[in-house]
Amino acid sequence: MLELIAATIVISIALVPALKLTRTRIANTEALERAETRLALCTGKLEQELAYTTAKWELNSHRGNFSSLGQPDVCFQVSKSDALAAGGRPGSLVAIDVLVWHDDDGNDSLDSDEQRVHLATKIAKLESYAREFDGP
Repeated sequence: MLELIAATIVISIALVPALKLTRTRIANTEALERAETRLALCTGKLEQELAYTTAKWELNSHRGNFSSLGQPDVCFQVSKSDALAAGGRPGSLVAIDVLVWHDDDGNDSLDSDEQRVHLATKIAKLESYAREFDGP
């Protein structure tokens, strides 16, 4: 009986820290997966906006979510401007900003405690881009 009690104590001493470590690793893995999802979706949205902007030169800012990709809790906001204050040049250079976040509370707006990814780039208006998308 004494051996059983001693073995239980030894296992408990070793098992409790191991379980805590496992819980911590699972939480870190989930946070990393969410961060990777945000980055992948943000990169894809930025590339999509680059292609659309070079083809049509429409500077419409918009927002939405990625429910069509199975991620309804991930939202995005796209801002495009050719204003000098935004880093553009009217009619010839546009700044494109994409913000992606996990909308944890489901209110479709970015809150200070929600994790986010922000990517930005600029693209010039070139006739060769427009001709490529219009066809020969």
